[in-house]
Amino acid sequence: MSDLRSGPLWLCIELPALPLEALALPRAAPGEADSDGAHCVVYAQHGARRWVVAGNHPKIGTGEALGSVQARYSDLRVLPRDRAAEAAALQAIGCLAYTLSDRIVLIDDAPRGWFDRPFQAVAVDIAPSLKLFGGLDALLERAGALMATQVYRHRLGVAPTLEAAAVAVRAALTPVTTLDTLEARLSPLPLGVLRWPLPAQELLAGTGHASLGDVLRHDAKSLAARLGREFPLALARLLGRAPDPRPWFTPPARYRRRWDLDAEIDDWQALLFPLRRLFDEFEAYLRARQVMAAQLTVTLARRRTEGEHFVLRTTSPTHDTDVFLRLLRERWNAHPPTAAASELRLRADQFITPPSPQTQLFDDGQQQGEAWNALVDRLRARLGDEALWQPGLHADHRPERSWMPNGDTQAPTTPLPPRPLWLLRRPQRWTPRGPVSGPAERISSGWWDDAPIDRDYYREPTSWVYQDRRDGHWYLHGLWR
Repeated sequence: MSDLRSGPLWLCIELPALPLEALALPRAAPGEADSDGAHCVVYAQHGARRWVVAGNHPKIGTGEALGSVQARYSDLRVLPRDRAAEAAALQAIGCLAYTLSDRIVLIDDAPRGWFDRPFQAVAVDIAPSLKLFGGLDALLERAGALMATQVYRHRLGVAPTLEAAAVAVRAALTPVTTLDTLEARLSPLPLGVLRWPLPAQELLAGTGHASLGDVLRHDAKSLAARLGREFPLALARLLGRAPDPRPWFTPPARYRRRWDLDAEIDDWQALLFPLRRLFDEFEAYLRARQVMAAQLTVTLARRRTEGEHFVLRTTSPTHDTDVFLRLLRERWNAHPPTAAASELRLRADQFITPPSPQTQLFDDGQQQGEAWNALVDRLRARLGDEALWQPGLHADHRPERSWMPNGDTQAPTTPLPPRPLWLLRRPQRWTPRGPVSGPAERISSGWWDDAPIDRDYYREPTSWVYQDRRDGHWYLHGLWR
């Protein structure tokens, strides 16, 4: 198969059952009941009309009237669309597609009318990635492997324009890789694959137009006169004769994910399956942004309540969410959740750009450090955040207040004069035994609170002392090792 060497080449990943699969239901194969033995359908509604847009019943198709299928199958589970869940799932697939290319467009087209279903897909411009993956066949194999790890059914289509790729996936076309052959490949297709507004499609069908080729026989002026100016422009974009600007998908700066469960669950072991899915989505988000996280908050709640929060912290930032899942297991083994949950939430606000470490060929220091960090994380998860802590910097010039538990571990941007690590809990009166050279540092701070200081610090061979400039007394404050 020849690959496109210049210009865009779009891969369209359609998610035909997203309205059903975005909900927190046990996974079932197409046409099979879920683990509870029930078949499900998801419906859309416009006014008083309700119709099926997704389901797992083998004898119910999309577009059927909801009242009709309920009359035929009394035990059918009927659920409304959850637009927020669908949007979150579409965004998760967008993050996953970042492993193929960073030129991504999310497509979420509403049903065109009565009996229609939404068209939801992720479009990826894969032309810049063909050489990286070793050609189109290898890239499509990689895309299929990525989607195989997800719960979402999918179909793939490839074409030189975004709209043509969407048409290709709806018509089940083999990849179209050049603009020269695009019109010939699309012309025999029925008008329904275009997803034009239904009134325009009915008008064309009523005047004897059965395929796209029938429409292409008319010039742009004639089409604009009968259908409106947007239709010839849509055809030009479809065939690559006019630009088709779309907003690129960019992962949000802060991570928020909410997952509604099908029922209240009071066994935390049963929560691990949906959490595994959410953690996988979070890892795809981290890898898409090329960042790492050191803290993640998991919330268990009933519908729209504040809920019970579990803050997971790692000693070293990571983009491997298995680390967070292990910490959550440790936490719940020691302190299980106190109430049932019908909603899961994940939240992360702070991220770190990973450094580029360079170690020696046989240096095992990094592995030892990772093992130590994993031990500290497990102890913290099992014993609680208060049981373990490490000193860190605090934004205060006063030595006794310049550190705090779990403070900032980054080195200060402005170098400080040498200070001892061992500070006395309370400075002790001290008497010089001879001339003292210095001072090495003067600190006047704390005027804004109830503990102001005005000191000159001196470095002695074994001690760190200061003279209080307010009363002239000398004090021992720290010891050098």
